[in-house]
Amino acid sequence: MPEYEDATGIWREALIKLPVRLKGRPAMEPVAMASTNEAVMITDRHARPTFHSYDLRTRRSRALGTAPKWAQCNDCFEIKSVAVSRTRIVWTAAIYRSEPWNAGHRHVELWTMPRAGGAMRLVTWLTGHGDVPFEDELSLSGDDALWRGREHAYRVPLGGGPAQALPQVAPPPAALRDLDGTRCGREWCAGLLPPRLHELTKVVVVRRDGTGRREVVASDGWPLMNDRFGLFAAPDVNDHSERSYTAAHPLPQPLLYDRCTGKSGRVGGLPKGSATYQVLRGGQSATSPEEPLLYWKSRDGRSWTVLDLSRIPDSACT
Repeated sequence: MPEYEDATGIWREALIKLPVRLKGRPAMEPVAMASTNEAVMITDRHARPTFHSYDLRTRRSRALGTAPKWAQCNDCFEIKSVAVSRTRIVWTAAIYRSEPWNAGHRHVELWTMPRAGGAMRLVTWLTGHGDVPFEDELSLSGDDALWRGREHAYRVPLGGGPAQALPQVAPPPAALRDLDGTRCGREWCAGLLPPRLHELTKVVVVRRDGTGRREVVASDGWPLMNDRFGLFAAPDVNDHSERSYTAAHPLPQPLLYDRCTGKSGRVGGLPKGSATYQVLRGGQSATSPEEPLLYWKSRDGRSWTVLDLSRIPDSACT
């Protein structure tokens, strides 16, 4: 198995450390960077969260706003995706309201608040009852929110007005269908080569037109973020054997791959008692809507390690 350097050592300029808990405050989780020195963090993602602004220089936070009182129950107001502009914080939430005619089904709503703090405001419903995508994507374009779910995609005016349906991402070209699980961005695609016996698995990164093809020793994962960064599972060896993993012998760490430099580095933290490393994806800023945060909790549970992909220079791609 190849040995990889820790991603925080490869991309030092992207590394941020944030506390899990401040004195006298509940635990918090990062969801976006509002600026170079300001992180947006939330308390309890699943039950009536409060948004906070955390200053990296002073190491102080202030509350920006709290979800409505009816969101106190678990999973009644679950934050999904967050995006930040110069004036707004916008997010999607999986919502459940206790209603006699709704038997426990949740849906997705779009919410917003001033970036400086203030009242939270419902913008619109994005899905119907019982439709909560496991993953969604949210970004901002001027005064509009762009949202993509499992089956639907919309442009939503944040100041009011009807949402407009957006076209879904084009499927992979027929020439790439020899790859397993191929997923494409604007120009670049990533898919898994059919495994060969006793060989390490490989992901192929290639343009939609079939040019620029390169192989990455890894397993499947997300499509390239901003057509550049791949979050992939570690490689495996196809030998038809069954493997068991424990907290003492966990699965290998996931990998962050940079198409522009060809470098790969280990990412993720191992929760106590778990056999699987955890990597979370945070929100996006209006200036870099496709370069999110990757973050994970330290082993002692006291801090968050954050990689802000927007801080990695683009010069390698020119």
